[in-house]
Amino acid sequence: MPAGGGNNGVPFDRAFFEQVLPPAIAGFCKQVACVAPVVELMTVDGVTHYVNGISGVAEEWVALQTSIPDHEHPIQSFIPYQTIYRVEIHPEGDERRAHLGFVTTAVQGLPKIDPDEPVAARVRRRAPTKK
Repeated sequence: MPAGGGNNGVPFDRAFFEQVLPPAIAGFCKQVACVAPVVELMTVDGVTHYVNGISGVAEEWVALQTSIPDHEHPIQSFIPYQTIYRVEIHPEGDERRAHLGFVTTAVQGLPKIDPDEPVAARVRRRAPTKK
């Protein structure tokens, strides 16, 4: 069965974004203690999308709130499922790339975050302390 559980032959489908990815992010963050994981979605055109959140799903596409490394402003991206070939979850990045992190307030099982707190402050607060 495909990752998302669909029968359309596309591994990343509506079911993946509704049922598989959110608990996968929660599980990953419990293992590595991250609050703002970097979720990278790669498409066949060579673009890496840094996913901040899932805005909506339809039968043929997913709407994602994304960011790019050089600019902190959000982007709304509509991506056809058949163009997605890989999704990766990483611990939060360094402070200058903190805006790339996935907003976890809607992901069950993760600590609630204050949406008004800058992402960089969350990264500093959650960073492991050196002994």
